[in-house]
Amino acid sequence: MALRKTTITQTDTATWSASSSGISTNLDRTGLITRINATVEVTPSATLAGANQTDGLMRVVQNLRVEGGSHTYITLPGDAGGHGGTLLHHLGRLAGFGIGHSGLSITAPQLTYNALTYYLHFGSRPKLLGRQDNPFDMTAFIPAHSETQLRAIWVTTPNSVMDDTVTISSATMRFTLNLVQGSEGEIRQEMARQGCAAPNGMVPAWTAETVAPTATATDFSFERDVPLGAYLRRIAILAQDATATRPLRADDEVTGIALKFPYQSENLLRFVPDFLKNDHPGGGTFTEADDAVSAQGAKPIAAQGIYVVDLRPHTIGNSDYGLDLTRYATGAVKLGFTLGTNAAGDDILILYDRLMPNRAPLAPAS
Repeated sequence: MALRKTTITQTDTATWSASSSGISTNLDRTGLITRINATVEVTPSATLAGANQTDGLMRVVQNLRVEGGSHTYITLPGDAGGHGGTLLHHLGRLAGFGIGHSGLSITAPQLTYNALTYYLHFGSRPKLLGRQDNPFDMTAFIPAHSETQLRAIWVTTPNSVMDDTVTISSATMRFTLNLVQGSEGEIRQEMARQGCAAPNGMVPAWTAETVAPTATATDFSFERDVPLGAYLRRIAILAQDATATRPLRADDEVTGIALKFPYQSENLLRFVPDFLKNDHPGGGTFTEADDAVSAQGAKPIAAQGIYVVDLRPHTIGNSDYGLDLTRYATGAVKLGFTLGTNAAGDDILILYDRLMPNRAPLAPAS
């Protein structure tokens, strides 16, 4: 079989259920999956044009996991307010995918739902030079053909998560897979053409946590152990205030970030995170408090309370995969925060974007 690159929207879908423990959908197990577009079609109880509150449409995902038989490829830091979905939305924005949705009003009978697409791009090169889309980026992928079962698990949020008055009546999630198929030799040739450094490719191995500090902290003294045993590509952070059903993102909580190597008595990173906003494209429409009744179109604002620390520029050698943390002992790498404010119910959502060497065959046995 000659090498093929295909894009397929599955017929199997996930149907929303309020506060579910997980809606499971089987994913196609053909070839190598390089990107998944998860599109949620939300039917609200009324138009969202003027009612939708901060981050409303993005909050329909509390968590979205992709799991194989014995490995979790993708997971998010979950909270009932749905900011796991908000963080995933902004990671897509930073990768250059756009706002992921059209206008948010309902214009029945032409349109009776609002659609939002989350982008799960597994490699490090979502765009080529010249900003051309690169959906078949083989710097990382899911070896779907080697799994006996591959599932997407959607953990939903309450139906009141979008607005005070407009609720979720129903929603459907559709999965569009970008697949590379061929013989092992053909796939290795394609990886070589793309300049992939890992000889057998890499697979995503995201881990996440949601933490609730109990006090403010100075000099990066609030610490978390960084997960080890993989390559760490990025750390994505969302700080939120405790504000009833829809917690708001806040910039006054995380005021310093450090990546520490205490056994070596050094910090790889130590900075005030405001400068990270300089490269953030903003969130599109309906993502900040003053966007609630704005017209469609992106606003030139940074995303409040969201910080994405990219570790690839700090890598010695190949920069596609980030820091090699496979040889460190537990506690040897810590993430430190300076916390400017803290109140009961404030949370910090942390996503560790990690990669591991692929140990599965690149193609099914012939």
